[in-house]
Order: sequence, then structure tokens, then C-alpha cells
Amino acid sequence: MPEFLKKPFRWLYHLWNINLEKNLIRDLMDYFSIDRKKVMHLLKSGGDLSADMWRATNPKTEDAIKHFYQENPFYVFNLIFWHATREQRALRLQMLDLAKGKVLDFGGAVGDMSAMAADKNLEVDYADLPGRTFDFAAWFFKKRGYQIAMIDLSREEISKNYDTIFCIDVIEHTTNPKDILKSFVDHLNINGQLMITELIPTIHEGVPFHFEMGFDGRKYLESLGMVKGDKPYLWIKH
Repeated sequence: MPEFLKKPFRWLYHLWNINLEKNLIRDLMDYFSIDRKKVMHLLKSGGDLSADMWRATNPKTEDAIKHFYQENPFYVFNLIFWHATREQRALRLQMLDLAKGKVLDFGGAVGDMSAMAADKNLEVDYADLPGRTFDFAAWFFKKRGYQIAMIDLSREEISKNYDTIFCIDVIEHTTNPKDILKSFVDHLNINGQLMITELIPTIHEGVPFHFEMGFDGRKYLESLGMVKGDKPYLWIKH
């Protein structure tokens, strides 16, 4: 199909598939001191720009990979746009309906999932590497009046126990997934829930920053005493 025919259909698809909160668009305008047109452009192009930046910098070591996520200027926009898709909205709302007790949002990025958990009166801790997404989340929490504890994973390890741990579209970005999964199990209370996606990572050219795990994440969780729940992403500690 010619590009001039694809364009209107792409616009209609985005209109149907993407639901961006108006207040969040205004927050991006305020935080980055840019106008709405620029915000919308960066939201729509953030994923491609992030992928291009990865290819240009070609990080190989663990430190270089962490630096990419900490300094990527497009990642905030990339994530907010992705989280606004129908699929992600439905998934996150479903997870929130199941969440209970003390919650850890691991790899919380821009902080939107932590905020949604707080809106449901759940006690939630946010954990991520420092950098641009961490700074945006801190600003976002303060602006919206959320009292959410923030854990800087470059300086401290997870030390509390939780009843629910979210790990949404995170594990495929890490170089030490086995250690992270073990930490989740160690810090879940009995009957606690791990809600995790991408145990079988999505690998394709459009997301060059996803890694193969190198082992079967599901079998590994089972070996640690976790039991598969009735949702594709749900695991229970017995």
C-alpha cells in the first residue's frame, strides 16, 4: 500500500488504540518545557528514536546498557506511549484488580503503574535505576501528591518483603534475569504474588534492547517454589 494511503489508516489506528491521559500530556509539557505538538511527536516517535539510539551507541557491557537507560532522552516518551495502548491498559488494570497488600513496582520507570496502585489505596514502593525516567517519576509523584517510596537500585537492594511484586516489561531488558527472579522470590511473603511479563522475551529488530534469557524462566520460578497462577503473568509463592 502506498505511504499516502497508509498514513490516514495509521492515524485511525492510533486514535482507536492509544488513550493518552490529557493531564499526563500537560505534565510532559511542563516537565520538558515543550509545547503539545512536540510532546505528541515525541510520544509517537519515542520508540523508534530509542531503538536508533541503541543501534548508534551499541552498548555491550552491563555498565553501558545501564547508561543507555539512564541517559536516553526519548525513553520517557517511549514508555508513556506504550503504556497508553489498549493492550497495556487492559493488562495493568487486570493486574491492579489482583494486587494486594504491600506492593513493589520493580522497574517502575515513569511511575504510572505505581501511581495507579496508590490510587487503589495500596501501599507501593517504586524501584528502578536512577536516570531520566527515575527523575521524571520523582517529579510526577511530587506534582500529583503521591507518597510513594522510591528505591534507587544503583545504591540499594530490595530489603523489604512484599505481598505483590510487579515486573512489567522489565526482565527482558536485564543482563542478570536469574538473580532478579531469585530476589523476587526471596522478598515475597507466603502466598505473595509475582506478576511478571516477558518470561519468554519478545525478540525482533524493532526492539534491539531486548535480550534472550538463556534459560527457561518458568521452570526456574517453579524450581524456587513458585506456582503458576490462572493468569499468564501470575505466579504465587507457596
